[in-house]
Amino acid sequence: MATHREVLQWLENELFDGHLVLGQRLPTDKDLAAIFRVSRNSMRETLKILEAQGIVKLFEGQHRSILPILVREPAASAGPALQLHMATSEHPLRDIVESRVLLETASLQQAERRSIPRAELQAVMAEMDREDLGLKQFHDLYVSFHIALVKASGNAVNVALFTALRDSIYEYTMALVGHVPLWSTTSSRIRAEHRAIVGALEAGDRTLAARLVREHIEYQYEEAGVDPERSGTTTHDPRGAGTAASSSTGESPGASSTDARDPGPDEFEATDRASA
Repeated sequence: MATHREVLQWLENELFDGHLVLGQRLPTDKDLAAIFRVSRNSMRETLKILEAQGIVKLFEGQHRSILPILVREPAASAGPALQLHMATSEHPLRDIVESRVLLETASLQQAERRSIPRAELQAVMAEMDREDLGLKQFHDLYVSFHIALVKASGNAVNVALFTALRDSIYEYTMALVGHVPLWSTTSSRIRAEHRAIVGALEAGDRTLAARLVREHIEYQYEEAGVDPERSGTTTHDPRGAGTAASSSTGESPGASSTDARDPGPDEFEATDRASA
């Protein structure tokens, strides 16, 4: 198990057992490294991951030590515990998809014009239009876009719940890439559908926006030949046993020749210029 997942599991257990509370200071990076029997550099990288997830805040201590503190902001109080649970658990893909559809469509149905994060949505869409965008960064922006959509509801709890799904959504959408016929076509479709959803929001047609986001989510699986009902957990190949779809040539979409398709996820990862 990766170090950050071990630390997440430990934090989750300590929180639920009442040994830790939000806002409490944790052992230093040096002490945590000793507890988990890893190098200090490895523990520092782990703490940076936890900070990026919004679970801890890092402060500089004496002798170049790092002091992690569990977040305690009221608005984010539900988020850390949920992220801890989601990051250390395996959930059926069907459950993730259903929860995502419910949260996103409900949020758009309840969207308030004053709550729509216009600048954030436009900035994310502009970044996704970059020609030099790597696969990892594209999907990171993809999830950020959908979190911004949920913010349109003005409901902080909905945002916390959806943000807790961030890693799970990122993992399964990345996994789908290897099963689409042509990634460049898929990425263009995703960007166009994002613009249509935002357009409906701006026009005040919340029902249309909700319908578009539902179709947007569901088509990802149809295009990739994935059935969420028959697929396994979010940490495995989403196609699952017995769900592989063949192309007209008898090959899976991800196995066609390189001159007929874009590079697969591994090829993108090797050349990914993204820093995210």
